[in-house]
Amino acid sequence: MTTVPFARPAGRPTPGAAARLAHPLRAAMLGAALLLGGVAGPASAQPMLYEQRLPEGFAFIRIANALPEGATIRPDFRDPVTLGGNGAERVSPYYVAEDVANRPVKFQVTIGGTTTEVQTTVKGGGLNTVILQRRGNELVATSVEDQQEYNQTRARLTFYNAVAGCDGGALALDPSGQSVFSGVGPMQGRTRSVAPAAAVVRPSCGNQRAANLDLGRLQAGGLYSVWLMAPQGQPTAFLVRDTITR
Repeated sequence: MTTVPFARPAGRPTPGAAARLAHPLRAAMLGAALLLGGVAGPASAQPMLYEQRLPEGFAFIRIANALPEGATIRPDFRDPVTLGGNGAERVSPYYVAEDVANRPVKFQVTIGGTTTEVQTTVKGGGLNTVILQRRGNELVATSVEDQQEYNQTRARLTFYNAVAGCDGGALALDPSGQSVFSGVGPMQGRTRSVAPAAAVVRPSCGNQRAANLDLGRLQAGGLYSVWLMAPQGQPTAFLVRDTITR
């Protein structure tokens, strides 16, 4: 498998350098959009995937809502984001976040007029997913460092187990039962490249199964994620096409 890391330069920009970084950041975002969205560009555009770099201290961050209901989230690095309570509307695109590495990143989460602040840390220079969930009566944020594997000839599939207390998140092909992922712990993700083809999968947590999920036809170079959640107590699964935005 070809692995394409987001390299990090040694120097860190000062806060006043943000404006001067606007152009390279836009280029980096375009390159990442091609990478994450699986868009095939002309040959001259391909080096963007390899040469553009996020400055040190920057990161790609997306937010996943594993709460029972929709929520409005105000991260400390961008404007508020509203995430729904059904399927793919629970997961945001990746955002470029400035000056977030190695410090607590704060999120103000508003549900039904009540706002709660939570925080977590993310790794700079790469892809991060922050999962919001309830642990008893407490609202918590958990950061997952996403793998950065990419192969133009295959599809990238990531399986996230966002079910608290589920130590055996799994995904298998239907009807054959062939394992795609197994033993994925709670609030963890695992990635692999797969053949670009149509597939139906069986998501499960131990002896509990979610309804079969039709992935449609995965495209070569496309990046996808399957999410296993239980916001209402019963496992449910859905597919997200991984993208990036400002």
